[in-house]
Amino acid sequence: MSKQDVPCSTVRFKKSSGLLYQVRPEETQRPREAGCRVPWQLTVIAIGILLSLRLVAVAMLVTNIFQYNHETHELQKTRNCHHNCSTMEKDINLKEEMLRNMSVESVHYNALLDLISREENRWYNKTKTVLASPQHIRM
Repeated sequence: MSKQDVPCSTVRFKKSSGLLYQVRPEETQRPREAGCRVPWQLTVIAIGILLSLRLVAVAMLVTNIFQYNHETHELQKTRNCHHNCSTMEKDINLKEEMLRNMSVESVHYNALLDLISREENRWYNKTKTVLASPQHIRM
């Protein structure tokens, strides 16, 4: 295994007698089969298309996430409005109940006031009659 200097224009390469990869002359002259290898341009185009589809899918996913968050927020607002409406409705019902109770009490108080007024008128009429009698009038 001796090494020899082989001049090649001005650059010299050392050639080993035991090269691992030697080129056979028949392989260099034979044309390659076209069906075995895919050109790199087609591979790049296919990868570009796949990456574009992936980008579109990610964009749609992000859009759906934002839309879901917006719809969730709107649903929460609707639930809050429904809860507030329900609370106000209960409050109105309680106030109506209190008003009904007050009106029932008011009827009792009005009846009592009417009774007192009648008694007052009766006593007033009695005293007026007594005062107007001839015994009490001085002439």
